[in-house]
Amino acid sequence: MQNTDSRPHLHLVENTADPVDAPPSIGSALDALKDAHDAEGAFSHLLAWNRSPGSLAADAYDVEQELFRGGMEVLRHMLAENFRTRGVGDVGPAIERTVEDDREPILLSHRNLHERNYESIFGTIRPERLGYGAREQQSSHPLDETLNLPERKYSYVLQERGARRCGRGPFDEALDELESTTAGHMPKRQLEKVAVDAARDFTVFYENRDTSAPPSTESGSLLVASIDCKGIPKRKTEQEKAEPRKVRLGKGEKRTKKKMATVASVHTTEPHMRTAEEVAANLMDPDAPRPEKPRPRPEARRLWASVKQSKDVVIQEVAQEMLRRDPSGDKTAVCVMDGERALKTRAIKYLQSVFPALILVLDIIHVVEYLWKAAYAFYEPESEDARLWVRERLLRILNGEVSLVARGMRQSATKQKLSSTERKPVDDACNYFLNNTDRMRYDEYLAKGLPIASGAAEGACGHLVKDRMEITGAAWNVDEDGAEAILRIRALDKSSDWEEYWKFHMNQERKRLYGQQWKAVA
Repeated sequence: MQNTDSRPHLHLVENTADPVDAPPSIGSALDALKDAHDAEGAFSHLLAWNRSPGSLAADAYDVEQELFRGGMEVLRHMLAENFRTRGVGDVGPAIERTVEDDREPILLSHRNLHERNYESIFGTIRPERLGYGAREQQSSHPLDETLNLPERKYSYVLQERGARRCGRGPFDEALDELESTTAGHMPKRQLEKVAVDAARDFTVFYENRDTSAPPSTESGSLLVASIDCKGIPKRKTEQEKAEPRKVRLGKGEKRTKKKMATVASVHTTEPHMRTAEEVAANLMDPDAPRPEKPRPRPEARRLWASVKQSKDVVIQEVAQEMLRRDPSGDKTAVCVMDGERALKTRAIKYLQSVFPALILVLDIIHVVEYLWKAAYAFYEPESEDARLWVRERLLRILNGEVSLVARGMRQSATKQKLSSTERKPVDDACNYFLNNTDRMRYDEYLAKGLPIASGAAEGACGHLVKDRMEITGAAWNVDEDGAEAILRIRALDKSSDWEEYWKFHMNQERKRLYGQQWKAVA
């Protein structure tokens, strides 16, 4: 058969070089640039290095690494040149700084050039700025304000990358990533402080968001909140460290103590119509075919958690977030939670005061967990009989027969003459159901297409809190700001609000650092 392939053929040439011969030394690109005094000179030196015999004979890996380092040095020169081109911030012979309380402005007429370190992602530069000062007065540097330089020497770009990476993993890994992807350097202790400062505007950011209701065509008719709690490992106090270590822990004791963080989620969505049988099959029949109709996706989901704020404060924030999304109260407001009485009480107090028609829903996943524990009082764990027993009662609960199910479970325990210990999980489940009957009207919820599981909050407990705060060996001083800052950074990232927040944070920093008014005087 005739070959019709028109692609060019590769000609293989036998490699006759001695495989043990090492390639010639590539030389350092940074060494080649050490005599450059500006960006153009640095680029010319890097271009010459790239064409040198050592570079042309080196492995691709080595060339790429050296070009990265050399490229960073070229960009460092370009950044320094950008700053120099702006001048030193000379606005005149003197400036007057405005003082509060209508007092006389302060004249700053002592002019001195000051150099400061600026650690960028390209490396360190030392811009020179003109400072205006007076006796016993802090100097003002107009160029710093023009450039919106941060208070620390680390650039906002370097801070942003470091802080965001701290939210995603351990501090040491964040430092490794900064070292490998930038030419900037930041010690671990400084990175921890940067992370804390980076989260300082979290509350104000959400309080100042646009409060107007979005058009109805852009968001679903359901406004859904979920609230839960998740433990964070506590660092031992000095007193606890001094206590003798127990060889064997008592029942219920754990070596690592935890403090509970309150976790919240708010989003909008469309109703999702399904039957009790479909829900039971989804929860109890792993091999059952999934419905062809996809579940409506959550819209603009916001997740957050706090280990320092009280449950009251967090649930008030939930109310504010819900009100921001639906100020006119047109949507159907739903709150899905577990059976913790403290959460329910506060949800009624803070959420129903804003949304009187709020529908409180008991998370069906917790109902299933109680059913499984009760089933093991009658059947062998993991047995098919136990599964069928749970499935039957779950289906009846979903159809609105909560009280009948609880009564039948107790009667079964009595008929089988279970001891008080053996029937305890049965009684616990029945008490749980009867205490939460008002939040278990699942037949009504399903008919309206409402959510009946707090997947958002449960998921947030996992990927927002556990995946970062409970990594191997992690223990936090929950009374300081570090753990709270990481939770906030992680919440912003997971809620897709990080980029918007960082611009807001830099603007807030500008106000804090350069908010004092001044004017140039002759």
